[in-house]
Amino acid sequence: LSKEQKELDIRYDTEKKEQRLQLLSDENRLKELQLKQSKWFLMGLGGLVILIILLAFILIRQNKLRNSRKTLLFQQRLLQTQMNPHFLFNSLSSIQNFIIREKPATASDYLSRFAKLVRQILNNSVEEYIYLEDEIDSIENYLELQKVRYKNMFDYTIEVDEEIDPETILIPPMLAQPFIENAFEHGFRNKDGRGKMKIRFKLNDKLIRFEVEDDGVGREKAKKILREQNRDHRSMATNITSERLKVLNKKNRQKIRLTITDLKDEKGNPAGTKVDIDIPFKN
Repeated sequence: LSKEQKELDIRYDTEKKEQRLQLLSDENRLKELQLKQSKWFLMGLGGLVILIILLAFILIRQNKLRNSRKTLLFQQRLLQTQMNPHFLFNSLSSIQNFIIREKPATASDYLSRFAKLVRQILNNSVEEYIYLEDEIDSIENYLELQKVRYKNMFDYTIEVDEEIDPETILIPPMLAQPFIENAFEHGFRNKDGRGKMKIRFKLNDKLIRFEVEDDGVGREKAKKILREQNRDHRSMATNITSERLKVLNKKNRQKIRLTITDLKDEKGNPAGTKVDIDIPFKN
């Protein structure tokens, strides 16, 4: 009996050990399975993060390419506007008139300025930023050409703050030229007497403030005159400039601000127009 009892005890102990070993083996397999699941989960999560980063990179790149294409398109359209046939025809006609009236010195000076302006427009229109000095030179050249074309129509001044160094400051090119052109076409052309234009560059809270002020007839009267002449005028250059500002403001953290003010005299009558452009600059 004791022998059989011993055998039963041994068998029981053996079965108990086998059960314990089986339980440990099952636990190990469960842990291995959990580790594999965790590993696959982490790998899947990592892959998903990489995929999201790649998609974000592709979207950002596509957005930059779209903005670059838009910028290039606006550059081309701005160049077409700046070099419009009307301006070219009038300039060449002025040169022809000087030659016919036997004023070769005046014709030569005008032709030289005209060639310089064409070169400046071609160069500036493809640059994202130019030196303020070059922008001022281009504006002054344009104004001098207009003074020859429109004799006794206007006088102008260009003022630059002493704190500003035009040789080191970079700004987007040709933002104000359309508004200067509008002063001639709609402000001075319909004005009795000689007009005055003031162009100022000021430092305004880490921005360059570009002011164009004229004492023309004002926007409302100009629109009224156009309606009376049955002319549906739309300023292509001004519209393109507004679109250009939207694109530039999407690309830059600091925004370009455009403000147009209708000036009044003491009696509340129109006394011209003032355009303020606050431009972030580089140096």
